[in-house]
Parts: sequence; C-alpha cells; structure tokens
Amino acid sequence: MDNQNFCVQCGELLAPEARFCPACGTRVPGRNPEQVEAEKQAVRDVMKARLNWAIALMLIYSVPFLIIGIYISVDLDGLANMIMTDPLYADIVDYYELTYDQVHDVFQVAGYAYILSSLCGIVASVLCWKRTMYWVALILCIVSMFTGAMGLFALFMGMFAFWTILTSKLAFNEYSEQFEDELSRIQ
Repeated sequence: MDNQNFCVQCGELLAPEARFCPACGTRVPGRNPEQVEAEKQAVRDVMKARLNWAIALMLIYSVPFLIIGIYISVDLDGLANMIMTDPLYADIVDYYELTYDQVHDVFQVAGYAYILSSLCGIVASVLCWKRTMYWVALILCIVSMFTGAMGLFALFMGMFAFWTILTSKLAFNEYSEQFEDELSRIQ
C-alpha cells in the first residue's frame, strides 16, 4: 500500500477522503491548494460572523437603552413628580419614606447608568466592526453589561457578546499575524 493511506503520526489506516486521522487527530498532508485555501477562508468567515453577532447583540440592547437613558435624564422632574403623586406608588413612597429629592436622585443615577452602558456598548460595537483594539472592546463590553441596570435581558445579551468577542480575538487587526500563523498550519 501507498504511504498516503496511513497516518504519518500513528500509522492508522486512512480513508482516501480523510482530512484528519481518526485515531490521533493528525491532519493528513498533501491536500490540494484549493481545498486548503477554502478551509482557511471558512475559518476567516466564522471569525467574521462571530464578530458580527457581537456587534448586533450590543446594538440591540445599547440603542434602545440609550434612548431610555436620555429620556430619563431629560424628564427627571416629571418622573419624580409622577412617583410622588401617583396613587399607585403612594404605598411604596410611604413605606420607604421617600422624599422628592431621593426619587429625583435615583432617576438621575439610573439615566446616567443607562447612557454610560449604552455608549460603552456602541463604542465596543464600532471597535468590533473596525476589528481593532481587542482589549478595549472586551472591557467596554463588560462595562456595558454591568453599568446599565437593564436587567437580565441586557446581561444575557452582553454575556453572549462578551463570549463572541473573547473567542474572536484573532480576528482583530492587532492579532492578524498570529491569525495567519494559525491558518498556515492548515495543510
């Protein structure tokens, strides 16, 4: 039999179309260049798709909550008056002995938190889109998740966006040489 039918690492018999040894996982050498380039492009496409998911997820929660944060910041007095005068909230106001100034301050902090969280998410999205400043994008994604009292929806979306950025490190421009080195191992 020809040596190409056996794994160069462990000697296992290989199927003619095998790309990896079923016993030890070693890549079968000698594939044609078109197959190799197609596989490399597939890896590049997966990395790009991951970053596109991160961008979409961050924008899905950042843009609406930016609008909410701006609304809260612009209408602080109206929101505080509503809480203090609405009969639906009277029991809560009485129970916690809330003052107008305390309610106003809570809305002010919430508005700023929403805006900060949203801006961090939007900037992280832009960095992912430009494929630059990996660590900054990752940190901004984390800040976005935890600064915007947006609840479980934003936390879940932010965690998924964080994971996609984290696992797409080599797709960023500053890691392109390392990425190409990894791709060169595909034979």
